[in-house]
Amino acid sequence: MTEHSKSGRARSLDDVDLIVDTDAHVTESVDDLVAYMEGKDKGLKQIIKNAAFPEHDIYSVAHPLPPFIHTDAFGDVYGDQPTGTVEAKRQEMKEFDLDYSVLNPTINLSLATVNNDHMAVALAKAYNSWILDKFVDADDNIVTPITAAPQAPDKAAEEIDDRADMDGVVGVSIPATGLVPPPGHRWYDPIYQAAQDNDLPVMFHSGSGATADAFPVVRKWAETYAEDHAVVHPFTHMWNLTSILFQGVPEKFPDLDFIFQEAGIAWIPYMTWRLDDHYLELSDEVPGLQKLPSKYIEERFYFSTQPLGYTQRNPRHLALAIEIAGPDNIMYSSDLPHPDFDPPEELFDRIQGHFDRETVNNIMGGTAVEVFGLEN
Repeated sequence: MTEHSKSGRARSLDDVDLIVDTDAHVTESVDDLVAYMEGKDKGLKQIIKNAAFPEHDIYSVAHPLPPFIHTDAFGDVYGDQPTGTVEAKRQEMKEFDLDYSVLNPTINLSLATVNNDHMAVALAKAYNSWILDKFVDADDNIVTPITAAPQAPDKAAEEIDDRADMDGVVGVSIPATGLVPPPGHRWYDPIYQAAQDNDLPVMFHSGSGATADAFPVVRKWAETYAEDHAVVHPFTHMWNLTSILFQGVPEKFPDLDFIFQEAGIAWIPYMTWRLDDHYLELSDEVPGLQKLPSKYIEERFYFSTQPLGYTQRNPRHLALAIEIAGPDNIMYSSDLPHPDFDPPEELFDRIQGHFDRETVNNIMGGTAVEVFGLEN
């Protein structure tokens, strides 16, 4: 990317200094994870091998109806390069001119549904070993959070401490949908403490595969994948944001940043206003906070942009939503290789006429460089 003045307008993506995809995905398989499980977990490996359908028998991944368009996307969408390889990820990055990709899992977005704590810890460790070996170690521009098993926060904290100093580790990811108890509970304090001690942000990524039995989306009456997927991501983050703030997590961990992924932008202003209103009305119930929820959000909460939604009818509305939500807290994301991904051009086209060049640069990549500690 070429260097440009911070003043004026960015007229094309060539005027953007850096593009960071803050939510890209890999398509890990259970077989990939088994191969990286430790020798002491041979009994757990055998349980997985004996399972007829481990994605459903080990994880509790289910949908109201089969998500056909998404199922196809997890195949060979780049010719003979499967999406679970670093070569495919490099090809995506080249095609969309991405300088960095922050990788998140796919099946392990449903890690919270694993009912056996020992299995959850083993799968998280195996996934971390796999992603670091196959992707991060192979490319300096591919980075990842450490995935933490929420079932065992003490073990998750050990995993964070063990891997925090490894090259390419930029955060701690807690699968966000199906968390029991919710993330504001003191249960998760060891994870937050380890993340803060290692100067890593905590990332919450929602997932539609984990909605069968746990709040905020108990999918007993969603009869279609469309119904389920339309609400699970924003509902998950509305609940998790409320839980984290009203239980005083930002005060307990004053140096910790929080990132919410794959719910888009428009829900943020509404939820911020509502949280401020309830804090003012019911402040006796939330003694852990010392200021308005919106102040904590402004200072230490970040949000990835995908999905932008249908923006063609009134393109300027997206820029207005980002302005209200707070452009300093917004970071571009694609969701590649999933079929509802957002290319950088779509976001850029909606914001380049509304914000100055410096703000556009920050949304497209500059803020992510600071939050994730990337090299610019």
